[in-house]
Amino acid sequence: MKKKVIKHGNHSIANDNDGYMYSYNTSESYSFDTHIHKCYEIVHVIKGELLYTVEDNGYMLSSGDIILTTPKERHSFRFLKECEYEREFLHIYPGFLERFPEVIKMLNPRKSGSCNRIDAERVQKYELDTIFNKIEQCCKNPLPETDLMVLTYSVQLITIINRILTDDTPEYSNISIDSKSDFLLDYIDHHYAEEITAASVASKIFASQQYVNKILKEKTGMTIKSYLNLRRVTTAKNLIMEGQKATSIYARCGFKDYSTFYRAFIKHTGMSPDEFKNTQSRENERGVRTYSWTPKGVK
Repeated sequence: MKKKVIKHGNHSIANDNDGYMYSYNTSESYSFDTHIHKCYEIVHVIKGELLYTVEDNGYMLSSGDIILTTPKERHSFRFLKECEYEREFLHIYPGFLERFPEVIKMLNPRKSGSCNRIDAERVQKYELDTIFNKIEQCCKNPLPETDLMVLTYSVQLITIINRILTDDTPEYSNISIDSKSDFLLDYIDHHYAEEITAASVASKIFASQQYVNKILKEKTGMTIKSYLNLRRVTTAKNLIMEGQKATSIYARCGFKDYSTFYRAFIKHTGMSPDEFKNTQSRENERGVRTYSWTPKGVK
């Protein structure tokens, strides 16, 4: 990465529910493997061309486009040719919008992997780029009122995106959400530290284990075990980034023993907990603050 600047944000690594983060960065062409966030991510591409994949749907992005993902949507990106990549993004955690429940609902109506991209023409037509510019200006020189201003602009941004989807995106009206799969993902996200099995989750919707595995596979591309471990490893990474020892946090993340945790951590990150900790330490020394993660080998 050539340059990454965290302009401003009141999000804490230890809290995966509250706050926001605005970031701007430039880089040479590089790729991010499949990953998920615990926040809503709105990316505004300023310069460059890339293939951005959400679930199994690929979007070709170019200068001026916006791509939106929710916490449940797996995504990755890569470049088909060398180029300079310049972007800004806003991470919005659910608690940041708790005063506006109707706005939170606007973020969730899409089927995963559908209608994620807003092209540059509509971005300019609805002045989404102008709102991003206002957020950037707020975050360049933080003031006591900056958080409130960013909250106001975030509500405007989401409201306009919702209007674009409902009024100016014909394919959007044909999309329906599988409410059961959304319920299952929400249930796992809130109970990941407990003992969860396909049978226990199936009982929540009065369905068979086979049905649960089927709809989760269709929704996430993963089995319930893989998705559950992914969620648990997410928590573990955040705790390690806080400075806590891996040997003391695995149970809090939902793993029965350290060896199971260790294997899952390597599977989803491509490195051991100690290697991950050392990598983060080196990045901190270079002034790079990492708020999201990129698990390896997600299937």
